[in-house]
Amino acid sequence: MAEKTDIDMNSGDEIVISGIAGRFPDSNNMNQLGENLFNKVNLVRADHRRWDIEHPALPERMGTINDVEKFDADFFNISIEQVHALDPMARLLLEHAYEAIVDAGINPMQLRGKKTAVIVGMTVLELQEKFMYENLKQFFCCIIGCSKSTMANILSYYLNLKGPSYTVDTACSSSLYAMALGYRDIISGRCEDAIIGTAHLCLHPVINLNFSHLGIKLIKIPPFDTDSSGYSRSETVSVIYLQRAKNAKRIYTTCKHIKINNDGYKEEGITFPSTHMQSILMTELYKECGISPLFLDYMEAHGTGTKVGDLEEVNAIHNVLCKDRKIPLMIGSVKSNLGHAEPASGFTQIAKIYRTAC
Repeated sequence: MAEKTDIDMNSGDEIVISGIAGRFPDSNNMNQLGENLFNKVNLVRADHRRWDIEHPALPERMGTINDVEKFDADFFNISIEQVHALDPMARLLLEHAYEAIVDAGINPMQLRGKKTAVIVGMTVLELQEKFMYENLKQFFCCIIGCSKSTMANILSYYLNLKGPSYTVDTACSSSLYAMALGYRDIISGRCEDAIIGTAHLCLHPVINLNFSHLGIKLIKIPPFDTDSSGYSRSETVSVIYLQRAKNAKRIYTTCKHIKINNDGYKEEGITFPSTHMQSILMTELYKECGISPLFLDYMEAHGTGTKVGDLEEVNAIHNVLCKDRKIPLMIGSVKSNLGHAEPASGFTQIAKIYRTAC
């Protein structure tokens, strides 16, 4: 799917990121994340305290965020009963959506009744089983609080936003896919601006076990290493605010073009990435937005630390972005610092570039 536009880049109609907020492993906000990255702090820890279970196949190391159990219910005028029936990802998304709006220089009260879209990219709600089948004393709000739709709808509800409100799940591309949809919704006129959120909390050990049984060694190995054989799972909750440049009080970056595609069938299997399709995507992207790949100085790659994934991605980058280059293209992956936040990993990449560029 291509998001083709005829935007006049000098008219102020281009789409920009004007606000951003988030919580990352051992980093309570964007500033702390920047400090940890510049100080080369290892944000993947063995003492994550998410569970106290010993199992030979259960990886010890993980990147976890702080204070997932805390929430200012009074500030959002939510009853204690409702708060306890909400998945912690919904609570954290609400907090950081508010922060992202304020970061854009906007009073959230000014958005009430406005056609603002809310799109959240995420995959598994790891507390869903506990909410629906174990907390039998909780009232009916449990089924609402642990539904994927709630992750977006609760933001629209409490902020009183009238634009499209939905959750998307495309596995590890969920956050960036949500951003692509928000970009399209603004361009098409479906909404005036968009709040794009993503959340990933590792709260149940069985998910880690399942990844381990898939053959992914969940350990700390730098991406693009010839000995790479896996990654550490990681948590992230982050929100960005998209709007047209002419309406923005602050511009962090301009979204020149967004394009997405799908591999389709592959003999190697559904989880196997495709150099061919990644090459096609990047080739078409740069052609459509009229920017030469030679102008690119740095590429923040997906770089999970798996032998298959890294090799396919690096080959695609080499095929499309390094042809006729006289100066080497630098590439990197924030996963070497804080692990793989899976559906939310795209926003850890954006947050890294934001902090290192400021």
